[in-house]
Amino acid sequence: MRKLALSSASGVVIFAAACLGAASPAAAQQTPSPGPEEAQDESQARLDDIVVTGSNIRGTPEDAALPVEVYTREDMEAQGSPTALEFAKNLTVSGPTTGESYYFGGPTLVGSVNFNLRGLGADKTLVLLNGRRMNINTGNVPFIALARTELLKDGAAVIYGADATGGVVNFITRSRFNGLEAQAQYKYIDGSDGDYSLGLLGGFGEDRVNFLWSLEYEHRSRLSTLERDFTYDSIEVGPGYNPAPWSTLTNLAGWVPRGPLPAVPSATDAGEWGPALGLVSDFTPDSCAAVGGRYDNAFTCAYNYIPYYRLVEDQDTWRVYAQMNAEVTPDIDFHAEASYADITLPQVMGSPAQPLVNGPALATGALYQLYVPITNPYAASFAARNGIAGASGFTPITYRLMGHGGNPFYSNGDGQGVSDRIENQIFRASAGLNGRLGDWAGPARDVGFDFAVTYNYARNYNTHPDTIGYRLQQALNGFGGPNCNVQDLDPARFGTQNPALAGVGDCHWWNPFSTAFAEQPMLGLANPNHIPAEENSEEVADWLFDPRATETLSHDVTVDLVFDGTASVGLPGGDLGWAFGGQWRHFETREVVPSPLFNGALPCEWPSNFTSANGPGSPNLPAIPLPTTDPNFRGCTPNAPGPFVLFATNPPDSADREQYSIFGELQIPVLDNLDIQLAARREEFSGGLGATVYKIAGRWNVWGPLSLRGSYGTNYQSPPVGVLPGQITIAARTYTVAAGNWLAAQFITDDNLEPETARTSNLGLIWDSRGFRDDHRFRFILDYFDIETEDQIGQIADPNQIASLVFNGPGGTITTCDPAAQPLLNRITFNSGCAVGMSGIGSFSMVTTLFGNGPGQTTKGFDLQTSYAMPLGRGDFSAELTATRVTELKTGPTELDGVTVSTGDDRLGYLNFATFGQAAPEWRANLGLNYSLDRHRVRVGVNYVSAVEDERPGVQYGETGEDWITTDVTYRLELGADTVLTATVANLFDRDPPPAQEEFGYDPWTANPLGRTFEIGIRKSF
Repeated sequence: MRKLALSSASGVVIFAAACLGAASPAAAQQTPSPGPEEAQDESQARLDDIVVTGSNIRGTPEDAALPVEVYTREDMEAQGSPTALEFAKNLTVSGPTTGESYYFGGPTLVGSVNFNLRGLGADKTLVLLNGRRMNINTGNVPFIALARTELLKDGAAVIYGADATGGVVNFITRSRFNGLEAQAQYKYIDGSDGDYSLGLLGGFGEDRVNFLWSLEYEHRSRLSTLERDFTYDSIEVGPGYNPAPWSTLTNLAGWVPRGPLPAVPSATDAGEWGPALGLVSDFTPDSCAAVGGRYDNAFTCAYNYIPYYRLVEDQDTWRVYAQMNAEVTPDIDFHAEASYADITLPQVMGSPAQPLVNGPALATGALYQLYVPITNPYAASFAARNGIAGASGFTPITYRLMGHGGNPFYSNGDGQGVSDRIENQIFRASAGLNGRLGDWAGPARDVGFDFAVTYNYARNYNTHPDTIGYRLQQALNGFGGPNCNVQDLDPARFGTQNPALAGVGDCHWWNPFSTAFAEQPMLGLANPNHIPAEENSEEVADWLFDPRATETLSHDVTVDLVFDGTASVGLPGGDLGWAFGGQWRHFETREVVPSPLFNGALPCEWPSNFTSANGPGSPNLPAIPLPTTDPNFRGCTPNAPGPFVLFATNPPDSADREQYSIFGELQIPVLDNLDIQLAARREEFSGGLGATVYKIAGRWNVWGPLSLRGSYGTNYQSPPVGVLPGQITIAARTYTVAAGNWLAAQFITDDNLEPETARTSNLGLIWDSRGFRDDHRFRFILDYFDIETEDQIGQIADPNQIASLVFNGPGGTITTCDPAAQPLLNRITFNSGCAVGMSGIGSFSMVTTLFGNGPGQTTKGFDLQTSYAMPLGRGDFSAELTATRVTELKTGPTELDGVTVSTGDDRLGYLNFATFGQAAPEWRANLGLNYSLDRHRVRVGVNYVSAVEDERPGVQYGETGEDWITTDVTYRLELGADTVLTATVANLFDRDPPPAQEEFGYDPWTANPLGRTFEIGIRKSF
């Protein structure tokens, strides 16, 4: 009786399963005896038709010619059952991996474990569950139900379609299970409430039908930045400190007293606010230092925002999974599965407020964007304290609504920053028939088929709050608050102008000065300027923010049909194997943006019910997007910046795509010891895009223990669905020439996006033999990989690179203001125009770049897997080593507007910082030493990542980096046939992560901040 094959394009490669364990799979390592039900299942599994990951042809595992690593659940338990994030980050073939709490790398990626094989990007690693496509967020993988995880370390677009340039991760569940199993784990983390998980696995059905289900819950507890000593290098100013998390855009500002307001405003700071009468600081060097600030100059008390963030956020994950395997007829099997996950992060803490780089003033840029009239009682108090007479009001040079004093309002006292909220719900269902055509098909009776329909759904909800600039100006004028509704008496000037009713009733004043806050709350530093009577109200503070909520709904349906079989053609090696089939995919996505402030309904800084003139004799008009040279310009530029001080609006998009493909594959047994595989695929996309890819692979058993394998193929990557030509996105980026400040970056999608292509090749050597004695086992695998991409989809030029090329003089200054000499000048939004010799600090607010087909990249190197197993004393000992040595990682030249932005970058061994690090270490290695004796097993694991150098100009914090070496120890004890206890000490020697000039002082996509942790786990079968 045949059982259900696991998938059309996945299975197990037995020879690879024997390779390595722990950090590499290790069949040589002794494993506990399975229970009776599992032993029966595993015995039967050896008789099943197996489809190798990376092939559509069913065959024996020894036929595999591709580099596949297999991690069984026993391997994972021997390591102490690492989380999905720990597993992904520890793979030696991984690049920078998201999922850790890292606001600066994209808050929406927190809690989303995206695999990034070969460091080419998570979008180039295809993730499968039982051989079928799934969401890139692996949150709904039922880890308690997994039998193994397979990694194909080679391009596989010819088999699976787009998204597989870097490789494939295939999660495979147990095919049958009877009984009930419970698991629980707790990890002690110093300074945290710890992480814990619970899981249940059940199953029934011993004949033709088996039903399996699982339920899991995981919780991560928050870890404050201040709980780790290494973060104080980023907080305390001194020799060798980390300047990354310091901002010069702060609420301790320099204020310019202004003379009389012009009767009719115009689009310059003096034309709108009146003549400047000097400069008054709202702080002294001592008062700045008292709240933990860094005194830079008379108008800048830089503030450190990292105490407001957290190294780890509270996170709750629920998973539910169910599957059914059934024998329909002796020739046909049925498989169905459904999985669901809910991932919630109530808070991803950020700064108390975003920096102001786009304000409500008529003039563009980040300077002098706000005006505090002298009628504001806090302005009058400020003038009196500083001996200022005759001023009509004040404007800050630069500003941030809240900074040094935190934001005690927005998060209801649970933290002092402005927090995002993240909710991800992921659902997937797949069902199919698998078997052979049977007697009715006559001569084709033994032809196999695999038909399946897979549906994926994801709901991704996130908030990303920002200050509403015009509301802040209203509050400075005395008309703040959600219930303030007063007639505007002067339509020639934006905002409510009605002095008699300012600050009356439901209308409130806002205090922008240093007297408004009592302390730096995270560090407990008292503010010597504080005046209790001048604090701001929670009602107005909350009204000044919009959560900027976005809900993204995506659906995709995939239909697969594959036929396979053999043909006798008289080859010395046996029958020819073949497969052909087709795939249809439909993907659609749409956004829901409920806020009219955020969804594009308000494209400018001011609502349309407010008007302004722009110079004497000009009409009173609302703001609409226009060039600054247009006579009707009222402060709103053509990019429709919206009402927020940093981020742009997000008019909701919707998009869909269909893909059709046909493919074929041959397995040619040329000789008994030589197999060759040929495959080709043609895929068409809606919109007129298409690609043809091919692959050739082979395996030669040279003699006895020695085999050679190799492959060469082409791959492709389609443009992301929902990326529309001309689409504008504005995000925050950090700029070297602006002293590391976070400013705006505008990305405009190119009108001529094309699929990205790649060439991949692999050469491998496999040695599998006895060791020094007959009862010893030795295995050695060495693979060489070479991947070259072209027309890579992404930002064509990094905004930071553009700014550095424009501000290319000594100390980061402008050397020319002639666009004919430097065309990239047109991509800089200056605060007050361009001037030769002008510094990049405080002189621009935004850089514009293109999103499209940029330079490709090339990566080459070696993968090593080796293991040795032998009896030792009364027990068994094994050692495994997995290592990846990258020998080349470089990008091609970049050109924008006729300017060579880069001649090509050698990225190997560098941090590759562009807003966040994309570290490219030369070496990654994992060593495992295992000893088992009766019911006891001990494993010592050593994990190694070589140091990376910070390539940015000058001397950076953590300039040369450090090797990241951690040691883990796991003890496993079997208590009878149905209970297993595990205990793990991770990072035994309590190593801090290597220093890097990033906000937390380390690279969260490579290392982790937890230090030494202690974990216990129990698994009980019933």
